[in-house]
Amino acid sequence: MKPFNFPASLAINMSIVGAIVIFAVASNTLFPLLSLEHTLVERGELWRLFTGNFVHFGWAHTLMNLAAFFLCALALLNSFPVRQLIGLILFCCLSVGLGVYYFSPEYGTYAGLSGAIHGFIVAGLMRNKRHPNWLNAVLIALVFAKIIYEHQPGYQATQLQTLMPVPVAYDAHLYGAVAGLVYGLGHWLIMLIKRTV
Repeated sequence: MKPFNFPASLAINMSIVGAIVIFAVASNTLFPLLSLEHTLVERGELWRLFTGNFVHFGWAHTLMNLAAFFLCALALLNSFPVRQLIGLILFCCLSVGLGVYYFSPEYGTYAGLSGAIHGFIVAGLMRNKRHPNWLNAVLIALVFAKIIYEHQPGYQATQLQTLMPVPVAYDAHLYGAVAGLVYGLGHWLIMLIKRTV
């Protein structure tokens, strides 16, 4: 009987889902310890730049991000080798945390995975082999068009987003998408160099 081959990338993605659910269940205890609080980061609690991505403002926020991450993982992330997937997660999450900390201090407290998810989508599309490159490019352009639209004066949040107890941190979507683009370009350049050497 052939043993079941459980992809390591799937294990990583499911671990993220599990961690987010645990953090949501224990939010009264863990949210104050893990959310990105500007004043606490200034005091040296640097882990918040990363962990703030994995805690959320209530169950509506948690479920929205879990659904988006699940679809992203299913469609794009399971093709990543383990080291690249870990690198992508670390890079996007830290980029969002640093972006919010340095460029969007008005958020005060930041939490949620949606910024990093935008990065996962962009990087995933840049290495997606299931569709032609032109289609991937169009989808990436649509991601950035969405972000630009979100930043227009008078933009109204969707009905789903109004379920959140805080305003959506649209800047985090931009930081994540740019991080995904940088990560994808970096991978492309490495592959190009390897082919020419």
